[in-house]
Amino acid sequence: MRRSWYTVKMRSLSLRDRLRRSEIYQTWTRWRTRWRMRWNEINVKQSLRSLSTEALDNLSGDSLIRRWLRRASLGLAVALSTLQEGCYAAHYLTQQAGGQLHLLRIRRHVSEVMADPKTSEELRRRLEVVMQARQFGIEQLGLRGGAEFSRYVDPGGPVAYNLTVAPKHALQVRSFRFPLVGRVPYLGFFDLQDAKKESKRFADAGFDVYLRPVGAYSTLGYLISPIYRSMLSDFGDAGEVRAVETILHEMAHSTVFLPGASDLNESFATMVGNQGAAEFYRSRGDITQSERVFAIAAEGLRDQKEFSSWLAPQLERLTRFYRRAAEVKLPSKQLIEQREVIFQEISQSYRQAFPQGRRYKRLAEGPINNALMLSFAVYHESSGLQEALMALCDGNLARYVSLYREARGRSDGADWLRQLAKLQRRTVP
Repeated sequence: MRRSWYTVKMRSLSLRDRLRRSEIYQTWTRWRTRWRMRWNEINVKQSLRSLSTEALDNLSGDSLIRRWLRRASLGLAVALSTLQEGCYAAHYLTQQAGGQLHLLRIRRHVSEVMADPKTSEELRRRLEVVMQARQFGIEQLGLRGGAEFSRYVDPGGPVAYNLTVAPKHALQVRSFRFPLVGRVPYLGFFDLQDAKKESKRFADAGFDVYLRPVGAYSTLGYLISPIYRSMLSDFGDAGEVRAVETILHEMAHSTVFLPGASDLNESFATMVGNQGAAEFYRSRGDITQSERVFAIAAEGLRDQKEFSSWLAPQLERLTRFYRRAAEVKLPSKQLIEQREVIFQEISQSYRQAFPQGRRYKRLAEGPINNALMLSFAVYHESSGLQEALMALCDGNLARYVSLYREARGRSDGADWLRQLAKLQRRTVP
């Protein structure tokens, strides 16, 4: 009987090689990988908890503490880099661990800042209002409390920088997978030079890139999130309203985070910030300020809907162009030339649609690329979804937050919320 090539090949292999090719061995390998991933995830969470302790709030120049921090930073980065296949490089995680530890070292208790005679009266009053809003969020809205947002940090500029990456031939964001948070549509950096270096690396590799500063961010409850100076806005009345909105927005992020659902996470926090700020001022009996919040929130929502309505057809146009280019196998040079014409027309359309008021400079003046367009798409995909979920909760913000808490405990949390919103739209004319 004629033997197949596979039979001959398998008989020529050693017993060890044959075992490695067997189905039993491959199944065992998959389970071993999953177990290691789970074990590393537990180690990461324990490391993060240890970094959140009071020891970091009382750092001094003691060399023993500094050595402990370096070991914790290195151990955390190594654990993160080995957590699961596809996670970003270890050097990136090490850099960000160092940046996060720097912010932990320079933070101060809000009470200490307010008691400091060197603190300006404007900053003291703003912190007092923000701390009152924080307490309101905990007691009335069910947002996470504990030590969250009870510290203050002034980094002297942007807190971080976000980098969005996309291929030139498709409107598809380059996502990055990380432990605990899943896939995210950007890379965050604490150091501008690190961000520029990574941006150049992706650009040299043929990607579209978009780098922008970040004024605030949440550690999603894994570390104690502080109040950043940039979160307090200017010291006018409108600035106070924005500061209250921002603190409640970031508290929402720390309370609930759905891995891999950036659009839901951001629009949820926006809803909590806007509605929560209005309820906060109403609870204080400040009707004038409450009405101002509603006016600002209504204007912001109107601007968002107008922008989303403008953005959707632009994204659809680009999607159709790239799909057609792939079908006819359009040469790369021609694809770049033709898309530049589309980008110029998008910029002209934007200037005509929004001739006055607050505008996005890059959209109005260029240069436009896929990464820029996708960075806007991430935060304008869920228009109407949050309103449907709020209606499902009869407009009760605390119940709305509780709904998201329930979603966080489900393995299909994001899909479950989208389905609820869809059902709500069907039942309400």
